[in-house]
Amino acid sequence: MTVPYSIGLTGGIACGKSTLAEGLRTRGWHVIDTDQIAHRLMEPGQEVWKNVVDAFGPSILQPDKSIDRKVLGRLVFADPSARAKLNEITHPAIRSVWQRERDEQARTHPTHFLAVMIPLLFECDLAPMFSDVWCVGASRPVQVNRLVARGLTPEEAVQRIDSQMPIAEKMTRSSLAFWGEGTPAALLRQIDQVLAP
Repeated sequence: MTVPYSIGLTGGIACGKSTLAEGLRTRGWHVIDTDQIAHRLMEPGQEVWKNVVDAFGPSILQPDKSIDRKVLGRLVFADPSARAKLNEITHPAIRSVWQRERDEQARTHPTHFLAVMIPLLFECDLAPMFSDVWCVGASRPVQVNRLVARGLTPEEAVQRIDSQMPIAEKMTRSSLAFWGEGTPAALLRQIDQVLAP
């Protein structure tokens, strides 16, 4: 099946991907968020949830049997082999869902612009699956500050940033790069400049 114009949306952690995705959504794009897919697949009772619990043990569960993402995050970002194990369990399932959703969208709305938000797009060699790749970047101190504001320690923030490909490399490899350091409104203005006829 030929897929209509679709972009892979990526960038560093805490750089503004979600703001950019929401901006595209409000401008009429269909946006698939792989983080939301991951949340759905890791709900209690799902096969991915079961496989993650089998791999990491019941200590990652909250009383309601949901996975405590903070506990799991601390485990996998402190240990590259644990992170690789989690990715091995989750990535194929997530990819299967977004590809199915993208194909369905292409079939039902062939003229719609479509974006798939994938934080680890380059790390997973997914760029060839898209017409273009757009990337959002920000400086390391801004990333750290934003992650600390979300409840991480500075050390945990640095672990998460270092687990990804350097932002400069992601931006260089992308068709289009945005700078997400300012206000959300400043990032949305960059979208409008790009989408202006």
